[in-house]
Amino acid sequence: MTTKATNHDELRCFFEPESVAVVGASRDPDKYGHSLLKNLVDLGYKGKIYPVNPRADEILGLKAYPRVDLVDNDVDLAIVIVPAPSVPQVIRDCSRKHVKGAVVCSSGFREAGEAGQRLEEEMVRIAKEAGIRIIGPNTTGIVNTSNNFTTSFVALPKLKKGNVAFIAQTGLLAAAAFWWIISTQPFDVSKVVGLGNKCDVDDAEVLQYLADDKDTKVISVYMEGVKEGRKLLSAVKRVTESKPVVILKSGRSQSGIRASYSHTGSMAVRDEIFSAVCKQAGALRVNGGIEELMDITKAFASQPLPKGNRVAVITVTGAGGVMAADECEDQGLELATLSETTLNKIRCHLPSSTKIDNPLDIEPLFEAVGPADSLSIPLELALEDPNVDSIAIFFVAVPRLVPFFDLKSVIAKIRAKHSTQQKPVLTHLTGYKETVNLWTTALEAEGILVFPSIERCIKALGALWKYQQFKIKKLSKLV
Repeated sequence: MTTKATNHDELRCFFEPESVAVVGASRDPDKYGHSLLKNLVDLGYKGKIYPVNPRADEILGLKAYPRVDLVDNDVDLAIVIVPAPSVPQVIRDCSRKHVKGAVVCSSGFREAGEAGQRLEEEMVRIAKEAGIRIIGPNTTGIVNTSNNFTTSFVALPKLKKGNVAFIAQTGLLAAAAFWWIISTQPFDVSKVVGLGNKCDVDDAEVLQYLADDKDTKVISVYMEGVKEGRKLLSAVKRVTESKPVVILKSGRSQSGIRASYSHTGSMAVRDEIFSAVCKQAGALRVNGGIEELMDITKAFASQPLPKGNRVAVITVTGAGGVMAADECEDQGLELATLSETTLNKIRCHLPSSTKIDNPLDIEPLFEAVGPADSLSIPLELALEDPNVDSIAIFFVAVPRLVPFFDLKSVIAKIRAKHSTQQKPVLTHLTGYKETVNLWTTALEAEGILVFPSIERCIKALGALWKYQQFKIKKLSKLV
């Protein structure tokens, strides 16, 4: 059997279990064991669900069992949410039942000190002897939007299928942060994998699994420590052949390293070595926190890759153009030299004395033809211009403009007319907060991403180009 097949067979139980035992299921609505079970029921997971609680006969209308090994039917996966000292015995029960995998949500293991370390080692030993794979401990674990499966004990909304997978050394992304993502980001999620302490299943194995996941287009990773550097490098290399991998690694400072050890018991890795590994493997490392991780992720989730590094900047403010030019240079991008056709078609709307260049300051055009055409004319021309690979738009969003044109309609018409022009178009809006929010929603509904600053907008374009460069170089080596 190949390594790839083995990986998929062993990890499939975490994402596509046909039957699940919830060990620690509770009748008390205030207990995590109740919330976890209720998530499975409310989200519409179609597999068999077996609550395990020695003091209950029935929970949420489901027959309960005193132990996993006493469940009447086969159990693919155990979700364990009992106090840490009880977990090794639960894994022994799982062994007798021939359970394939366990997601251990319980905390109090390696991250809690020596006693917890010993508990974790005992749990792992029992699991290995039985051939049981473990995700966790100390995590909320899994979300799979394709089958409404989760191991999260935080109440989740109805799941909507998307194309972004998250791997995180924390349970946060399968918990409260999931609400934040679906309510603020213009993409939906395919999978979430919270690895917690990574006592067994690690980032590399999940990356290998997601490499072939048809629902996943881009993979975003939050990690604190690396268990096996060569294994991770090999996995990332395989994934980046077809999908971008964006990594936010914390624990860069001594203070961060100490904090990560108390969080998930993570071991440190030299930061410069980790950055070099990312570059070699084609992964995009971000250092700007969760906001930058989301910026780059949403760009990959919805935008085509640019064919080159030439950017057309359409701006209603000269200062915005200057700032964009600076950031372009920092990101390995260059300002496109607009074709004479493009320049002449813009000049015909303006006094002959008006200077036209890139960055394209559209303030004179704004006054000459109105807000709608001042945006649509240069955008259409940039989409058609063979000298332009990507487009950044910096526009104003103020209440007095709202009655004059429907921004969503303008953009939708342009996108429909130029549907064959595969160029990324990213935007920054400045102005009145409520109008910015209104137009951001309208634009992102049409696949035009909006970023909070000019710098973040250009940095996202830079990430798209860096990954494209990696793919071009890799292809040239194969030819």
